[in-house]
Amino acid sequence: MKQSAKEEFLRLLEPVYPRLSRYALAITRNIEEAKDLTSDAVLIALEQFEKMSEKEHFAGFLFKVASRLYKRKRYRNRLRSAYSQKVAEELEDFSAKPDQAAEIAIIVAALERLPAKVKETVVLFDIADLSLEEIRTIQGGTLSGVKSRLKRGREMLQKHLGITDKREEMNFLVMKQENFKPIRKKKGESYAL
Repeated sequence: MKQSAKEEFLRLLEPVYPRLSRYALAITRNIEEAKDLTSDAVLIALEQFEKMSEKEHFAGFLFKVASRLYKRKRYRNRLRSAYSQKVAEELEDFSAKPDQAAEIAIIVAALERLPAKVKETVVLFDIADLSLEEIRTIQGGTLSGVKSRLKRGREMLQKHLGITDKREEMNFLVMKQENFKPIRKKKGESYAL
């Protein structure tokens, strides 16, 4: 930045700075946050100063920057809350069980081996549960093209996963427990997948 531009920036900032500080304090209601907001707004205004075409609207520009910074910070902080050990321990874990996570990882790896458009078709139909017509709208092309990509994708997945029985249904989201049968040993019972 040129020295003349810096001098002009400081000249324009001097009468506006006290008002900007009061504005920041009014909206944050915290002295330290107000100082941070004011300094961040001044820094951004300095970086953008040479791009400004109408310098007479400098005060409005500075307040707009401060307002947007504050709103962005509030938006980002809306989901933050104080940590509580008790609440954290009471949260239910919805993640997949270890055996299911391994099976899901295998399926995801097989999906990654598919061509992009075929993969998208399979995911939209079998996982997102969209109709063929909705997929055609998303991907473009014809309905028969969507059907052929879906058929090709399923066949490729069966090949990658080592499924030889053509009648076997693939369930990408949940591996059903009724498909797993217990194996009994002589002494005691153990279950295998």
